[in-house]
Amino acid sequence: MVILAYILVVFSQLATILAGVAILLIGMMNLSTGFKAFGGGFLEKILAKFTDTKLKSTFFGAISTLIMQSSSLVSVITISFLSAGLITLVQGIGIIFGANLGNTASSWIIVGLTSTKISTLAVPLIVIGVLLYFQQDSLFKGLGSIFIGIGFFFLGVDYIKNGFENIKEILNLARFNFEGFKGILIFTALGALLTGVIQSSTATIALIISALLSEQISYENALAATLGTSVGGVVTALLASLGTNIEGKKLAFANCIFNFGIAIIVLAVFPYFVRLIDLIASMLYISQDNLTLKTALFHTLFNLIAIIIFTPYSEKIVHYLNKRIKAPKDKNKDKPLYLDENLIKYSDTAIAALEKESMHLYENTSTIIAYTIGLSRGDIVGSKSFDEIIKAKKWINKNVDLDYLYKSKIKVLFEAIIDFSTKVQLYVDDETKNNRIFQFKLAAKHLSEASKNLKIIQSNMKKYANSNNPDLASQYHFMRINLGELLRSIEELRKVDEEKAYLIVKNFEKAKIMLKEVDNDSLKQIENLISKGKISTAEGISILNDTTFSAKIAEELIEAIEIIFTKDEWEKKAEKNEKT
Repeated sequence: MVILAYILVVFSQLATILAGVAILLIGMMNLSTGFKAFGGGFLEKILAKFTDTKLKSTFFGAISTLIMQSSSLVSVITISFLSAGLITLVQGIGIIFGANLGNTASSWIIVGLTSTKISTLAVPLIVIGVLLYFQQDSLFKGLGSIFIGIGFFFLGVDYIKNGFENIKEILNLARFNFEGFKGILIFTALGALLTGVIQSSTATIALIISALLSEQISYENALAATLGTSVGGVVTALLASLGTNIEGKKLAFANCIFNFGIAIIVLAVFPYFVRLIDLIASMLYISQDNLTLKTALFHTLFNLIAIIIFTPYSEKIVHYLNKRIKAPKDKNKDKPLYLDENLIKYSDTAIAALEKESMHLYENTSTIIAYTIGLSRGDIVGSKSFDEIIKAKKWINKNVDLDYLYKSKIKVLFEAIIDFSTKVQLYVDDETKNNRIFQFKLAAKHLSEASKNLKIIQSNMKKYANSNNPDLASQYHFMRINLGELLRSIEELRKVDEEKAYLIVKNFEKAKIMLKEVDNDSLKQIENLISKGKISTAEGISILNDTTFSAKIAEELIEAIEIIFTKDEWEKKAEKNEKT
């Protein structure tokens, strides 16, 4: 920082250019912040609705990037939404492809700005923006951020333009121009490097256009550097994917395929591509001497061609990525699949992610319960009666390590859900949404408690279910069958439509009432068995205790499932049915 400060003080012309880059980046950040203020997040509102086909996904990516002027923001949020399981990989690829095309609009804007005196517009926009930003209304604040963003964007481009005009008296970059393919490769790499460091292809394009206007670099080298911005642009997506699950990483690599692929294709036919630009420019009545407009045309054209080439192969790209990129096998500890820090400010999407993660936690809990009572996943999802399964299936002698499984499969997700939901609530003012988020905390707690209660009955469950005393064994088989039936009923919820699911959830409420009557019924049965000498008093007490804890496990599961599967639509249907 000290060295950088020294350079900026000594070389004031260079400082002007770098200040322009910094101001432009501040403007883009304010633009992104401003657009987020409208409707709870622009992307969140329309993402699911307008990305159900490849064409719509591409169009969505292009338009959202055009409006927000940040392909990086669109890429980061798309990766986050994919990680949360809210869109498919094919949809994500379409959005990323479109974002690359939408990003080319910045080239046209910068060319227009560099040809006019824009600094006079920048100050009024910034001042008005600041006044709006300090209003209480969130929409005014958002509008203020947009005005500030546009103002700083204009000011940044003006600084960069003036900086290059002043620096050519001291440093003539033309001496670094190389003729032929060598120069093209060098400037492609330079464009990629600058974009990777600055983390903004728009800022790099502003530098390229300004350098071209001041005749610091040649036209062909400007085209090559522009091509390099697409290569360097993958850095942001790759960095964003580091904290996501495997699907997010696949999307980042799909972006690499797109950008590196078109760069290789264009470099292979570069002279012919330049001729194509000249031809299209003449068709659009763009003067052959207007090198900056032709550079913007080049930026748009190669991205458009890339979409035409790669979009038909989206499914094949997905197949390749699924085959080549696989999640590392970590048997020791589970990880949240859907909770991404980038979703925290998007309340609706965050709630959807919490719902999916809660189901993930339930799946882990149900699997552990099934194995602990001597059943398998196949037994739960199958149609064979549990009486038959228990009679035919031999229970392995080795106990399930519940302490280990709780820490590695339950606790880690429980803590993640609590942490994520607490952070989301900081950005939510709506009471209904806050209540829904709080309910997911309760669901996680219920599942955690169910797992803890399981440990209490584990030892007796296996010991007495395998007893030679049929009366004693039958009592524990009854507990196993009840839990198995409950797990199977919950699985049915995932297969049926909402109306049937609502009826199943209502039956669970009746089941909770029945569970409270279990103790009385069990006590009468145990008294009868003890009086007839079929079981000992100690065994009878064990049955009563374990029946109570088995009922608690069932009740905790039901409480959690009622939360996870409760939808507002079901409540409306219930009211309608009651009125009918």
